[in-house]
Amino acid sequence: MEEYNKYRSPEAKAKLVKISEKEIVLDFEGSFCRTYGVSDYLEDFIYELQKIVYVKMRIAGFEKHENETIRARYIIEK
Repeated sequence: MEEYNKYRSPEAKAKLVKISEKEIVLDFEGSFCRTYGVSDYLEDFIYELQKIVYVKMRIAGFEKHENETIRARYIIEK
């Protein structure tokens, strides 16, 4: 998340909500929530994580959580 936030803040900032063997849940906040291409910001998290560790994962879904916050759920595939 440090790398993700380093390059995308203040437009988008990721915060860990939950992590388990099967899923990761993150809150993304920032002005990007009002623009098109929200999924691009969410997919970028996968690419940043894959630079550090091999992991196969996908976005399971996302929804508006609070003002300028989107909660995204990622499934970790084995």
